[in-house]
Amino acid sequence: MRSLRFLPACLVLAAGAIAAENWLKDDRLVEAIQKKVREIQPTREEKRFDEIGWASSIVEARAISQKTNRPLFLFTYNGNIDTGRC
Repeated sequence: MRSLRFLPACLVLAAGAIAAENWLKDDRLVEAIQKKVREIQPTREEKRFDEIGWASSIVEARAISQKTNRPLFLFTYNGNIDTGRC
């Protein structure tokens, strides 16, 4: 009687495995996902932000600023930078 409780779950899992095996063989899925990933990747212009010479502390930034005779820009935020509410 107990084994009958698990029979529907086993059948669903088996059917899902068979369907997934057939579905994953379709290269169109992989190509579509790769295309979407390429579309949403930032462009070179959008990645200019990564070229900023970030320092891990104010002391380190100050030393670099004095060594290179360049200004120090201090960016602080209170909140979540991902939402744009700095």
